[in-house]
Amino acid sequence: MNRLFERLLLPAALLLLTPSALQAHTHTTLMGTVKAIDATHIEITLKDGKQRSIPLAKNTMFMRGKDMIQAEQVKPGIRVVIVLAEDDKTAEHVKVEAGTKTK
Repeated sequence: MNRLFERLLLPAALLLLTPSALQAHTHTTLMGTVKAIDATHIEITLKDGKQRSIPLAKNTMFMRGKDMIQAEQVKPGIRVVIVLAEDDKTAEHVKVEAGTKTK
């Protein structure tokens, strides 16, 4: 019985578990120009001219390159890349264009 398990059932069990591991969530990214920002959301204009309002979470990180910045440093007119959280609704990261001065 032990040999049967090793030869047939174990590989079958591994094959059944593999698809769920391969379906890992990929984060959606949005690129655009900041139209407005406050403590609860950021509005951006996408390349195609459409506008999106993305809610901000308390743990949303704001970055320029590898450096963390304050949310207050993100101003209208700055180009950003927003990485959405797993819910595909709230912003997980707001990445400011590296060459942009935010002071």
